[in-house]
Amino acid sequence: MSNSTAAIRYAKSLYALGSEKSLVDSLLADMSLFLETVKANYNLHSLIQSPIIPGLKKKVVISKIFKSHFQPLTSQFFDLVISKGREKDLVAIAQAFITEFKRMHGIKEASVISAVALSPELKEQVMAKAEKIAGGKVTLSEKVDPSLIGGFILNIKDLQLDESVKTKFSKLKEQLIDSSYVSKI
Repeated sequence: MSNSTAAIRYAKSLYALGSEKSLVDSLLADMSLFLETVKANYNLHSLIQSPIIPGLKKKVVISKIFKSHFQPLTSQFFDLVISKGREKDLVAIAQAFITEFKRMHGIKEASVISAVALSPELKEQVMAKAEKIAGGKVTLSEKVDPSLIGGFILNIKDLQLDESVKTKFSKLKEQLIDSSYVSKI
């Protein structure tokens, strides 16, 4: 069984158990906190992935960092995963859990790239447009790219809505070149 297959199975099992106990939202918060913390801390990520450090030491470190923040079910689940020697899969399991949550709740992922950080009002407008295009709820990740000059690029799955000034300038340039070429003929 590959790591991703194992991670998906563990995540789906945790999701099912969380559903039975009405803890899915709390588990989502725990998995999100875990992922954010591991991504922000290279040493923690290295510790979890290390084949040299015994699982028991990893369990102690993870427990000290997260136990006061996690639901008891999450702590028990992490202990189980570590006892099975799958601590290297914890990050993938957390990601798979979040993916499963989004799938079960019909939430699609969208990303927006803008020339400047979006104001709360503009973010709300972009979110509404993304939800209309996606036909349901979306989670929106943001990225800033000053080379766009202005406007934004919205991506939802295979669909891209490019409302950037950079693209509009490029299209205008092409039209001017095409029209000047046609007038010379």
